Amino acid sequence: MNEQQLIALAAQGDNQSIIDLAEQYLPVVLKLRRQYFIRNYDEDDWLQEARIAIHRAASEYDQRHACSFGAFYRLLLNNQVIDLIRRSQAKKRHPEHDILSLDMGMDDGNDALLVTNLMAVDIVHVRNIVAEFAKECSSFEGQVFTALLAGYSPQYIARDLDVGLAPVTNAADRCRRKLRQQLAS
Repeated sequence: MNEQQLIALAAQGDNQSIIDLAEQYLPVVLKLRRQYFIRNYDEDDWLQEARIAIHRAASEYDQRHACSFGAFYRLLLNNQVIDLIRRSQAKKRHPEHDILSLDMGMDDGNDALLVTNLMAVDIVHVRNIVAEFAKECSSFEGQVFTALLAGYSPQYIARDLDVGLAPVTNAADRCRRKLRQQLAS
């Protein structure tokens, strides 16, 4: 089967033709993969994007134009990869405020809790402790803790509460210690 027949079948959605064309143009994909980095994309993701682009290129390709299918596909895949990168780096895809870990600044790295398979009972227990935790805090600590849970940075919290950064950092440390103590008990 020649390339034009494969293109026509791929345009109609024939899976085997799409796979065959994708294999034929695999070097294009590999070159783009070396050229661009997309966070959290592995080889399977790249190959899937390549098959999507092959189908789209086959559907939109017009032989009457001066460019070859390979050049058209390369351009279309390149634009698709750039769009993926642009979308992954969009401001709305990142947290609005800095994220602060409750384990930040620990002296002993062994205190970090690694949670894998939590049972529903454990989740409910932790939620109850966090909900009750505000009663264990001073008014200022409660404000800081609530803001940290909402995802605000210490700098933002200091500006919002009209205090220095040091009191906010100290309150966060006290909250961390108290919460760790409650979770351990």
